[in-house]
Amino acid sequence: MYVNWKKTAIVALDLVLAAYIVMAMTSFNKPDLSNRVCKKVSITVADSDSSGFLSAGEIKHILTAKHLYPDGKSVDLADLRKIESTLEEHMLVKDAECYMTQDGLVGITVSQKLPMLRVKADNGEDYYIDDEGRIMSNGSYASDLIVATGNISNWYAQNYIQVVAKWISDHELWRNQIVQLNVLPDKSLEIVPRIGGHVVCLGQLPERSDKVRRERDINQFLDTKLTRLDKFYRYGLNEIGWNKYSYIDIEFDNQIICRKNKKGKDDDHEETEAGEKAPQT
Repeated sequence: MYVNWKKTAIVALDLVLAAYIVMAMTSFNKPDLSNRVCKKVSITVADSDSSGFLSAGEIKHILTAKHLYPDGKSVDLADLRKIESTLEEHMLVKDAECYMTQDGLVGITVSQKLPMLRVKADNGEDYYIDDEGRIMSNGSYASDLIVATGNISNWYAQNYIQVVAKWISDHELWRNQIVQLNVLPDKSLEIVPRIGGHVVCLGQLPERSDKVRRERDINQFLDTKLTRLDKFYRYGLNEIGWNKYSYIDIEFDNQIICRKNKKGKDDDHEETEAGEKAPQT
């Protein structure tokens, strides 16, 4: 069999040349971090302007305390990975990424755990729950969050109250109106609105062992209860006054039980169908 050695040699040479070009381009595009000095640090913290606790200044403080802040220092790949792992050990950091450009810029991007609510239970525990249902230790933080009080265990806060807080945060009306949740000993849930001198009892949340079913049924429960309360606000309290009642119970589907706000007198009760205004007495 005749072999065109000249043609074969050309093809082989072309392959070697192509491989060399690919390797050269890869080496060129891959930054050489050996003995490179950091000239500038850029820190980005997701959601730092909304409900988050961390800021770029806090990230700088964390790294400085650990002697890892890179500005003016020689930086290699191990240093970048150390910065990432150190930040991810912090209780408020969900994920951290660190890179260095050829002109000496070190970029640090941090995503943080976002608190959904603060729990101040009857047993004295005080902590936060994040948007994924995890417990965040309490600290010297300030944030405009719903506060949950009452008979609340860690497990109940993570699996039930966090679902309620997430539903509220997804609905603008109730996100602006509800400031506190309170769990009674029988697990009935009360809400404290921002406007109106009253407390609203929603009843007991549906208990489910399956996480998906539990979240679905709690969301449906809240949809039903707070739609009724919205109607009562619109067609009842808007006409008779938001401070007429001290307690509104919408636990039962066919009635709303209201306790009149009378200081120094025995509380009177009134019953009304959902969506109708309470009778004036």
